[in-house]
Amino acid sequence: MSVSCNTFAQSTVQISDNEKRIITLAPHLTELVFLLNEDSHLVAVSDYSDYPVAASQLPSVASYTGLDFNAIIKARPTHILAWEGGNKPQDIAKLLSLGFNVLSQRTTTLNDISRNIIKLGNFLDASTASVVSRQFDRRLKQLKSTYLSRKPQSVFYYSWAMPLMSIGAGAWGNEVLEICQLTHIFADVPIAYPQVALARVIRAQPDYIINVSKEPIDTVQAFWTPHQSVLNAPLIQLNPDLIHRYTPRILPEIARLCAATVP
Repeated sequence: MSVSCNTFAQSTVQISDNEKRIITLAPHLTELVFLLNEDSHLVAVSDYSDYPVAASQLPSVASYTGLDFNAIIKARPTHILAWEGGNKPQDIAKLLSLGFNVLSQRTTTLNDISRNIIKLGNFLDASTASVVSRQFDRRLKQLKSTYLSRKPQSVFYYSWAMPLMSIGAGAWGNEVLEICQLTHIFADVPIAYPQVALARVIRAQPDYIINVSKEPIDTVQAFWTPHQSVLNAPLIQLNPDLIHRYTPRILPEIARLCAATVP
């Protein structure tokens, strides 16, 4: 059973009228709850909910393998925030079948971030959502305007080296690159996250290599050093917790990328 965005169901768990109890099932949703000043109502989060630091002190009820339904039931949530595209559809469907009040959101574009902040604010009755959303929209517009006339350059964008995993059409990173007028060498590959051959990267001769990982930079550089005689593109490392989480913290990291790829 598939679950559409912004699906609601009434909770069968008895909670007092003035008690709000929130569970988040993805790190970016946890971050947004803090951003909207609703963190005092958080009772549980997902694995890797580590920003801000206070989030890491909360119990986890979700991981890449799925949800801990027993822990969720015991937490007596009044509001559950799910990630459509990250959490399993069958898990979201089960939450609804249990009678929980669920907001499930999908993010495919940068503009979705501000739209989802508004929807999240409505769901949680958070008065700060409209201000946060407008600030994000304004900063995103400014960022796009700043680099609109820049000369296009080519890049190779990847997450890890063995195997060499990149992005293709439809992947999240493409819009980030477009803001900086960067064209990805595998942008026409129909698979969103393809495994690619190093030889194809060398043949394409990108202007920059962009690594998105938490690996030590020395380790990342060591992979490319043997190939510098045939590919000597500058290496830029981005923080995946900023670029791949759907929150306003993505904008300073995009700005850093743009500044590092000046023609």
